[in-house]
Amino acid sequence: MRSTLLLAALAAGAVNALERRVYETDWTTVTVTKTVTAPAVTETVPAAQQAQVVYETSTESAAPAETEHSDLFKKSTVIVRDPATDEAQPAESTTYWSTAWTSTIQPEPAPTTLSTSTSSAPEASATPANAYQQAVLYNHNVHRSNHSAPSVDWDSGLESSARALAAKCVYQHDTSIDGGGYGQNIGYGVEESQIGVMITNLMYNNEIGYFPTPYGANSPSMAEFEKWGHFSQIIWKGTTHVGCATVMCNELGNVDSSSPMPFTVCNYSPAGNYDGEYGANVLAPQGQSVYSA
Repeated sequence: MRSTLLLAALAAGAVNALERRVYETDWTTVTVTKTVTAPAVTETVPAAQQAQVVYETSTESAAPAETEHSDLFKKSTVIVRDPATDEAQPAESTTYWSTAWTSTIQPEPAPTTLSTSTSSAPEASATPANAYQQAVLYNHNVHRSNHSAPSVDWDSGLESSARALAAKCVYQHDTSIDGGGYGQNIGYGVEESQIGVMITNLMYNNEIGYFPTPYGANSPSMAEFEKWGHFSQIIWKGTTHVGCATVMCNELGNVDSSSPMPFTVCNYSPAGNYDGEYGANVLAPQGQSVYSA
């Protein structure tokens, strides 16, 4: 069992699950329409450095496959839009699996999804109500300020949908609760009092170095997207609200554990990681001191 929370994001040793505590984070986001005028061409994502990628095609988002060869299992989503086409064509959902990450491109069937999915006004709270909310906001905004992105506010509606999912104690995504229309991070193994470790140490500090440079490309290389997708969501300039919840589960479904496990869900609105929009939303760091939780 590792004795520190500063867990490397892609550590993948074959270690007995009873000898260590697993820290795992996961991320997904709202799906939007990809409209095309020609048959869709599927592009194979190169294998991550520590894990061999297996390619499969499906029509719906799949839950991440569990493996005991990874200290940190993550899921990230790229959203592709084609504004030049007025009418939607039937689109294919392509999923890339590896033992460390999942990257999904999943268009919605109708072009109105994006505009209607975030139609409800965010239920923002200017002042955090408790230490947990304060920690979530701080561990987002300290990094957003370093990338010239405005601070995010707490949203009680996003918190409510996050808590509803976490309370199910089943480790899988569900962005349909309360109407959906938001991005989502899920993770387990980090207690409520240590939420900053998951957001700052695992998602931001462990990933910033992998983002393709120089900054400013609207469509950066996706070759190593699995290594930086959480970082880019955290600092995505267009995201304005976040709501998280952590529930201690006696048994966490889809996770092989013999002890109670904390399950965290964070929902984001609007969602980030839109293909073609990175240049305006993932800005270069300003050189502020590195912060660790």
